[in-house]
Amino acid sequence: MFDGSASEVRLSPSYSNHIKISIYFMSAQLGSNIIPETVVVPLSAGHSLEVDVYTELADTPGAQKVAVLCHPWSWLGGCKDDPVLRDIAVTLHTRFKMHVFVPNTRSVGNSTGRASFSGRSEAADLEELTQWCLSKVENANCLIIVGYSYGALLASCHCALSGPIQTYHVILSYPLSPLPLLTFFNTSTYREKLSRLVQDPRARVLIIFGNRDQFTSIESFESWTNDLQPDRDTSASGIIISGSNTEIKMVPGADHFWRGRYQQLREAISSWLEKHGHIE
Repeated sequence: MFDGSASEVRLSPSYSNHIKISIYFMSAQLGSNIIPETVVVPLSAGHSLEVDVYTELADTPGAQKVAVLCHPWSWLGGCKDDPVLRDIAVTLHTRFKMHVFVPNTRSVGNSTGRASFSGRSEAADLEELTQWCLSKVENANCLIIVGYSYGALLASCHCALSGPIQTYHVILSYPLSPLPLLTFFNTSTYREKLSRLVQDPRARVLIIFGNRDQFTSIESFESWTNDLQPDRDTSASGIIISGSNTEIKMVPGADHFWRGRYQQLREAISSWLEKHGHIE
């Protein structure tokens, strides 16, 4: 069970979905009986975030691994119960023994506060929540930030940490074409954040998308990745190696919602993490 003091955390009853069609199509693919604990975390600005926690602190000795997952756009129903994030959370928890935290952003579910149009407030919340998560897991040496769709924007704003904790980012189905709408025309801010992240030698970044994304064409993705990392090599498997700290992978046949491609997504993330020795 999650070990949090009553003064900091209270239990909560347990986005609908990410655009209404996705949850019904994909829920049957999850096949997991793992039920997270749900807590409510107060933040310094006065609001609180509802967070699903997958953790068994008493049963995982040694160095610990923490993962924080960011859901799609709340204005279209995105929340912590997104089936893609749920599948990733279970994989990270069961396969890699990670302590996984999946928050609802402002005004979603039992989270309080007002959602912003630009995403800047939510990005600041992510930084504060991540520090809270790390404070609850002793001996953490590894942090994984996973962002899916709109959540990828928030994840890209979280800098790699200094010091003994190695930081990894998984940027999933980056909403390239809808970016102006999702950020209230703060497109350049988010492009610059991601560009700085992939150039940071402390960071380890996986960017993954499908060639059948409904919102961004494969041509747009290819142009974008070329701008991010012009010196790169592409393999026959669709993996694009962009230097020692960044890998870009296109999954053939995958759309924005990863319908019918959950296994490929799990393996893409898992194989990338397994390349880094102390994550195994």
